[in-house]
Amino acid sequence: EIEDMVNKLNAGSLPARLSDVPISERTIGATLGADNLQKGIRAGLIGLAAVAIFMLIYYMLAGAIADIALVMNIIIVLSVMALLQSTFTLPGIAGLILTIGMSVDANVLIFERIREEQKRGSSLRSAIANGYSRAFSTIFDSNVTTFGVAAILYMVASEEIKGFAIVLMLGILASMFTALFVTRVIFDLLTTSRLLTGPLPMFGLFQNVSVDWMKLRSVFFPISLILVVGGLVIFFTRDETTNSKYDIEFTGGTSVQIDLKEGAGLDRAAVERRFRDYALSIGNMALAAARVNEVGTSGRQFEISTAETNVTTARLTFQTEPVPNAETILERIREAARQLGQRLGQLKVTPIEQNVFEVSTSRFNIAAVREVLEAAFKEDENVIIGDPVVHEVVTDAVREAFKDFLAVRENLGIKILREERILPSSDDAAILADYLGGIKLVCELETGTTAADLDARIRDIRFKPDMQDLEWYRYNILDENLQEPDPEQRLTKFVYVSVHPEAGYRELDENEWERFVKNEKNKLITAASLEESLSRVTQIDPSIGSKAKQQAMVAILLSLVGIIGYIWIRFGTLRFGVTAIVALIHDVCIALGAVTGCTYLAGTPLGNALLIGDFKINQEIIAAFLTLIGYSLNDTIVVFDRIRENRGKSSILTPQLINNSINQTLSRTLLTSMTTFIVVLIMYIWGGEGLRGFTCVMLIGILVGTHSSIAIAAPLLLIGAPKEDKK
Repeated sequence: EIEDMVNKLNAGSLPARLSDVPISERTIGATLGADNLQKGIRAGLIGLAAVAIFMLIYYMLAGAIADIALVMNIIIVLSVMALLQSTFTLPGIAGLILTIGMSVDANVLIFERIREEQKRGSSLRSAIANGYSRAFSTIFDSNVTTFGVAAILYMVASEEIKGFAIVLMLGILASMFTALFVTRVIFDLLTTSRLLTGPLPMFGLFQNVSVDWMKLRSVFFPISLILVVGGLVIFFTRDETTNSKYDIEFTGGTSVQIDLKEGAGLDRAAVERRFRDYALSIGNMALAAARVNEVGTSGRQFEISTAETNVTTARLTFQTEPVPNAETILERIREAARQLGQRLGQLKVTPIEQNVFEVSTSRFNIAAVREVLEAAFKEDENVIIGDPVVHEVVTDAVREAFKDFLAVRENLGIKILREERILPSSDDAAILADYLGGIKLVCELETGTTAADLDARIRDIRFKPDMQDLEWYRYNILDENLQEPDPEQRLTKFVYVSVHPEAGYRELDENEWERFVKNEKNKLITAASLEESLSRVTQIDPSIGSKAKQQAMVAILLSLVGIIGYIWIRFGTLRFGVTAIVALIHDVCIALGAVTGCTYLAGTPLGNALLIGDFKINQEIIAAFLTLIGYSLNDTIVVFDRIRENRGKSSILTPQLINNSINQTLSRTLLTSMTTFIVVLIMYIWGGEGLRGFTCVMLIGILVGTHSSIAIAAPLLLIGAPKEDKK
C-alpha cells in the first residue's frame, strides 16, 4: 500500500479537474448502534457469569482460582487495548466474548492433569507440579496454532476484522500467562502457607470412559461424508440470481438514505426490523438481509444497505440475420465496457424473442449504459438499441415500507424568469468574475425555502437513479443582489450561476452551449420540484474485489500450510498434519453448507424461533471460519498430544492406543466445548443481530469441531499406515 501511494504521488497531477465542492458531507452514527452495543455488553457479562459459575461448581476451589485468572485475563486484554488506544469494533467485541470461553481451556487441561496425578496417589504438591508440567506442551501447541491463524487473519483482513484478530491474539497470550503463571503462583501460595493440604476436590464427569471409537468409524465416517457432500451441494447450488449468499463487500449493492418525520419514533433497530418484515412479506430475501446504520445525530436519518440492486434494462433488436447468441452479445458489451473504462455490475443478457434480447445491469447510470451499448454495436447498422430504463426495486421497497414515516419534501414551484450569458461586457462581470463564460439564471419560487435546503436539493439529485446522465459543473446560489446568502436565509427569489470548465479557455460552440444551458435548467428544475424523501440512492461497488478475495483464500491456505508444517515438526510425522487438515476441511465444509442453508429457514416460524436469518458471507463470517479452524485445531491437538505421550518413543500406532487417548481426553474435550458453546450461545441469543451470523458459524463449528476431533481426526491416523503399525 505504501509503494502504491508513493507511485501515485510521484506520478504527478491527475489528468482531470477535481471539484472544489465535495459531492457530499456526512456524519455517520455508531455502526453498532446503541442497541447492539448494549446487547454485546450484556452478552459478555452473562457469558462471564455463566462460565465463572460453572467452573466454581465443577472444580470448586480450583474453579475459584480459574475464575480469578479469567477476570485477570479480561482486565489484561482491556488494559492493553486502552494502552494502544484501540477502538472496539463489533467483531472486536465478539473476540473478547469468545476469549471468555476459550480462556478456561488451559485451566481445564491443567485441572484434568492434576486429577489424573491425584488418582495415581501423588501428593498435592507433586500432583500440581506434574499437572502443570504435563499440560504445558498441549497448551503451548494448541495456542500457538490458534495464534498463528489470528496473525494471518490480521495481515489480510479489513480494519474491522483486524480488531477481532488483535483481541483474539491478546486473549490467547493473556490466557497462557494467567493459566500457566498466575494460577500456579496462587496454588504455591496456598500450599506453602498450608491453607491447602488435602487433595483438590472436583466433580468427575466423563471419567473412566471406555468407548471403542475405532469400531464406531463405520458409523461416523459415512455420516460425516454425507454432511460434507450435503454442505458443498447446498453451497454451490444456491441460486445467486435471486438471492446471493455473499454480502455487499463481494457483490456490491444499493445504499438508500431515508429521512423520517419528526416524532416518527423509530430507532435504528426498529427501522431494520420494519424493513426486514416488509421484505419478507414480498418474498425478497436479499432485501430482508439489509443492514441499517444511523446517519448524523438527528436520530431521523438512516442508511439502508442491501445486496439487492435497482436494475437498468435496455432491449437490443436485430433486424436481419445472422442473430448472435446471448453469450456473444454479453462478451461484446463487456469488451466495450472495458475499453471505455466503465463498470456494468451484474451484467446479464436474456433472450426475449428470436431476434430481441434484454440487457440488464445493476449500474443505474442511464448515460453510461447507453454509451457502452452504442460502443458495442456501433458497427452494426441492423441493431436497434432501446432506451435504457431504471427499475427501482430497492427504492420502491423503501418507499412502501416507510410510506407513513418518511419526511416528504414540498414542490417549491420554481419559475426561471430569465437566463443570461455571463460575458466580460456584462454589468455584473466584476461580481461574477469566477463564472465568466457561464450562465446566470434568475429564479422565483412559489414556496420559499432556505439557501441551505436549496443547495441540499441540488446535491441530492446527484444520487437519483434517473439523474445519472446529468453533467456537474461548479455552481453557486446567490440572492437578488448577487451576494451569498446566509444558509438559513429564506429565499423566494434567487440567482443560480454555473460555468462550464472549458469556458475560461475557449468559446463554446452553439451546440455545446445549448447542452450546457439545458443541463443546468434541468438540474435546477428537478431539484426545486423534489417531492421525494429518499435523499440519496447510491450504487455500492464491491469493496472486496478479486484481489481481496484472493487474499482471503491466501489467508486460509497459509493457515493450513502453517498448521501442517508446525504439527509435522512437533509430532515428527507428516501424517498428523495431513490428518488435522482433513478434519478442518470436514468442519469448514459442513459449517459452510449450514450457514448458506440458513436462507431456507429465514423468515419461517422455525427460523424465527431459532433466531435464524439469511446470513451472508462477509468479512465477519470469514473471520468466524478462521476462528473455527483455530478452535477445532485446538481440540484436535489435545488428542494428538495424548497419543504422542502414550506412544512414547515407539513408532507404532494401534487402534487401542488411539481409543485410550481419546477416552483419556474426552472429559477435557467435552468440558471445554461446553463452556465455549455456552458463551457463544449467550452471544447468539442476547448479543444482538450484528453478531448473529458470526456466532451462528461458531455454534455450528463448535459442535462439528468437537465431533471431528473425537471421531474423525484421530481415527484417520490409522488410514494408510503400514500394516505393522496396526498390530
